[in-house]
Order: sequence, then C-alpha cells, then structure tokens
Amino acid sequence: MKIKLHRPSPAMAVALLALFIALGGSALGYGLGRESARNAASASTRHHAHYTLRSGKVIDTDTTAHDGLFNEAFGHAQCKHGERLISGGLRLRSGPGSVFPGQNVSMVESGPVPKFRQWFVSFNSDLGGAARKDFVVFAYCRG
Repeated sequence: MKIKLHRPSPAMAVALLALFIALGGSALGYGLGRESARNAASASTRHHAHYTLRSGKVIDTDTTAHDGLFNEAFGHAQCKHGERLISGGLRLRSGPGSVFPGQNVSMVESGPVPKFRQWFVSFNSDLGGAARKDFVVFAYCRG
C-alpha cells in the first residue's frame, strides 16, 4: 500500500514557519554571552538606583475605637525639591497590635498632588486615633 503525501495548505505552511521562527528566536536569545547579561543587569540597576521611598504621617480624627462611627483620617508624603513624584499609597505598618485594614478602615481617595510633589491619602477610620501609629503614607520619588 502506497501513502500519498499531499501538499500542505497555506495555513499549515504559515503555522510551521511561525513555529520555527519562535523556536529559533528563543535559541538566539539563550545564546547571548554572560557579558551581555551582566551589562543588561547593571543598566537595569542604574536605572532604578535613583528611586527613593518617602513617608508621611497620618492624622486620624476618630475619638472612639470600634463604635461604628467612621471619621476622616488623612495624610501625605512629599518628595524633596528636585525629585519627581512617581507613585504612592497607604501602607499598614506591621507589628504587634496592628489592625486588620478591612475591618475598621475604608479608603476614600488616594492620588498625586503634582503641584506640591506629594501623594495624598484620605480614608475613613473607626480606630479611635490608632491610624496614626498603624498606617503610613508613602511616595515613590525619582531624583
């Protein structure tokens, strides 16, 4: 019995060509020398070396903890003169006695204030003033 081979369809030819190009491209990337990888890593390190993390205090106006009444808490972190604000946010400090953020805190607003090179955060707190010690506002700055 003789097997007759048919000419591949154009779709199959394109698929095989894409497969071989993909395999060849990864082999080419794998074949780069160690020196090239070192240069790429050092360039990446130089690029991120000028980022600074700035922090700021939180002001919590809540007077009684866990009473079900949420009051405003806010704060900001500011970049120094000559630095550019990249991003920011609010972070829970880790340590004994820290609260679980989902229970007694709800975020209202968080965003940049470009005119003053700072990141502003506003949230509601039912922590009785404890947000001052449990949370910190941060800003990523690039100098």
